[in-house]
Amino acid sequence: MILNETYYQTLWKKFENVKTLNVFNDNVSCLTTKIILEHYQKNQPIHINFQNSKDTLCEIGKHLFTELANDIYINHYDLPTLAKGNKLRDKRKYADGKKHDYIIKNIDNDTFLLEHTKNKAQVKLKYDTLVKNFIPIEQGTNQSTLQGYTRFFSDLNGGLKLDFSPTNFEKKSVFIAKKSLWDCLPNRNKIPCTYLPNPREENNVSEIRSIPALHDCLVYFTPKYEACYQNLLFRNEKIKTIVVFDTEADKIEQILQDKPRFGFNIIVVSNSFLPEKNQAIPCWNWFKEEIEIVNAL
Repeated sequence: MILNETYYQTLWKKFENVKTLNVFNDNVSCLTTKIILEHYQKNQPIHINFQNSKDTLCEIGKHLFTELANDIYINHYDLPTLAKGNKLRDKRKYADGKKHDYIIKNIDNDTFLLEHTKNKAQVKLKYDTLVKNFIPIEQGTNQSTLQGYTRFFSDLNGGLKLDFSPTNFEKKSVFIAKKSLWDCLPNRNKIPCTYLPNPREENNVSEIRSIPALHDCLVYFTPKYEACYQNLLFRNEKIKTIVVFDTEADKIEQILQDKPRFGFNIIVVSNSFLPEKNQAIPCWNWFKEEIEIVNAL
């Protein structure tokens, strides 16, 4: 195969202004992620195929997870809907260094009556003040877990400071991927995500939340599109993007049929010598010789 190195140099420069959050192990992972992100930002479908490049695929999957989760965190957070009986954690630091949790005892229009779970002290707060200083939680959790969650996204975005800690999100992204990708995700304890198992093939049929104290998430993972459809789309969960990651190629036609109804975008990443292509999704097929040129740039 005779290839023009200048073409790949031009291609590299074309995407150099596409911003990414983390450092890559190699150029082809970086360039591929940037190509995907450009289509993601324009809400356009794209199919990227490799040929026997499992390690590269894993690298791209990890980066896409962080990039898509961060986009949901920054651009699709929602104000929490609070109800009587909800448990909240005070984010402010106290002299005793301990966590301080409260229960919502009463709601009167925009005024919330909170009661400390231990000393039973009560305080009345307006909604705006409450969401700035408290974070809704569901289960007992280590204080450092919640601090790690908010600090992670602040650091990821150059010290970003929001008026409140987002815990509710009006849209999500979904990875249709084998559980091996979920198992190797970086920073899963800082990025709220949920794994929906395939009940036909897995012994554990309960969903797995990476941060159990937070009831909502940024990204869903499931090995089967059927689980995505039944648990999310059918229940009117708003999905921004579905990433079909090296699995379920035979379901892409069905996903495309559902796309107009539910309004999501589709990204396909595959690893095959004979990828299943669809004319509705432009396909970029990496060859070994091309990868070698790009990694040498």
